[in-house]
Amino acid sequence: MKRAVALLLILSLVAMGCYSTYQIPRTELQKLQSSETGTAVVKGVDGEDLVVEQDTRLFVRSKGGKRYPITPFNFKMTESQLVASDRDYILDMNGLEQDGEVDNLSIWKTALLGTLGGLVLSGIIVWAVLEGRSSGSSQGN
Repeated sequence: MKRAVALLLILSLVAMGCYSTYQIPRTELQKLQSSETGTAVVKGVDGEDLVVEQDTRLFVRSKGGKRYPITPFNFKMTESQLVASDRDYILDMNGLEQDGEVDNLSIWKTALLGTLGGLVLSGIIVWAVLEGRSSGSSQGN
């Protein structure tokens, strides 16, 4: 049973991707309210260009630390509130941090995680085979 749980945990780690989180100022977040093409390029706090598409993970954070996911190009910001109807959010802008967050999939981190997961899985399989052989040979004597 322990082997099955360990294998399940390893596979779940490999299935998840690794994301890099970038901060974007509120003015850039406002640009993501709507788009004709479903794609926009915004500037991060550190000056990097970030491509945001329909499936990009976008968040706002409350001053208490709670992270609220919002769908790009499907929310409305005013001076006093942020409304994300698809998520049933009406958030007070005074209760939110000044920066939004964009999570972009990190290809090299995900590849590294997948490689490590594959190596660990291979190690478990080799160990199980060798363990099975040693148990079988000791029973024959």
